[in-house]
Amino acid sequence: MAISFKNIFKGKKEENTDQYVEVVPTQKAEEVKIYVRVFRLKDPSEVKAVVDSLRERNFIVFVDLSNLNASKDLIEAKRVVSRIKSVVDAVGGDIVAVNKDWIIATPAYVKIWRGHQMSAVEDIKGEENAQ
Repeated sequence: MAISFKNIFKGKKEENTDQYVEVVPTQKAEEVKIYVRVFRLKDPSEVKAVVDSLRERNFIVFVDLSNLNASKDLIEAKRVVSRIKSVVDAVGGDIVAVNKDWIIATPAYVKIWRGHQMSAVEDIKGEENAQ
């Protein structure tokens, strides 16, 4: 569409609807695969598999710490969480504790939303009231 400077200042436009620009990608988009892995740690030494998955940067990791918390050795459980957190920080990811037994860790391109969380009961009541 050609617009002359005279027409811009006069408020007139030359309209030509027959012209268009076709955008053709020059490179094929690379397919990114993201996986979710669930780990149920029974021993602190099993944390290596978790951090290795995080270093690969294509895993969202759910970690069940209930066995470590039940062992009454809370210092070891804290060390495990600290090690996972340090790797998440190193790769620029995100980490959140869902409750005392579960954590979620993500790579840099996945962020965890921390807004208001509705319980399942609140969610169901909201749907019933809407009907």
